[in-house]
Amino acid sequence: MTDRRPRLLEPSRLEPVHLDLRTVFLAGIGLWTVALLVSLVLTASGQVAPRIAWICAAGIGLGGLALLWERRNRSRT
Repeated sequence: MTDRRPRLLEPSRLEPVHLDLRTVFLAGIGLWTVALLVSLVLTASGQVAPRIAWICAAGIGLGGLALLWERRNRSRT
């Protein structure tokens, strides 16, 4: 039998894209900050639970950890 794998399973021939991870992480932190501000307004008006604001704060914190990781590993690329 001949091997007729679907093209989906073939290895990619594309080169990896090199990104500045700082920009990606800062954009994510910015979006979490906007979400935090919106959730604080909605929490103050009683429309959502305060837990939502804590989730946004956790996103900001994890983004900060990602920035520290990027700074530490920047020289490896």
